[in-house]
Amino acid sequence: MQDDVSAMVRAQAMELFRQQGLRFTMQQVAEPLHISKKTIYTVYPSKEELLLSMVDAAFEEIHRCKQKILESDGSLLEKLRAVIIAMPEEYSALDLQQMKELEEKYPAVAVRVRDQLETGWEPTMTLLEQAVEEGVIRPVSLSVLRQMITASIENFLEDRSLAESGMSYSKVLEEMISILMEGVIPR
Repeated sequence: MQDDVSAMVRAQAMELFRQQGLRFTMQQVAEPLHISKKTIYTVYPSKEELLLSMVDAAFEEIHRCKQKILESDGSLLEKLRAVIIAMPEEYSALDLQQMKELEEKYPAVAVRVRDQLETGWEPTMTLLEQAVEEGVIRPVSLSVLRQMITASIENFLEDRSLAESGMSYSKVLEEMISILMEGVIPR
């Protein structure tokens, strides 16, 4: 029962987060679920705990999305591009300005986001190694490439100028992987 409430609360909070960013209230989460705030607080003692759970659930979904890509048909290069920027559709509308606000109001949540960005790389690294072995990509330091990707994603989450340009997070990731994989020199 508590797991069901937890999942419903998390889903409703994610919907409100997409609409309002961090400005959503626990009351706003409770109302459409027809439960009390008190019930929410039995599952999530604070808004920060709810946000931490949302981050963990989002990254679990991203890892599931990556696994689907790895198991799908498609060329090694297509899989590589897709797995690096994997993001479930429901997160594609996230506002790039929200990381800065997380830093200010919920630093523990921002740390969790960064920690999650640093973990779960094993399948991607295996795919990169396979791509090098098969000559799909040229031999490069995969640890440097991984750091470049991770640093880029973190920077995109924090840099307000990209958000202000009107680019969605998914478009930013697509552009990043395009530049990393194809370079900037015309062929």
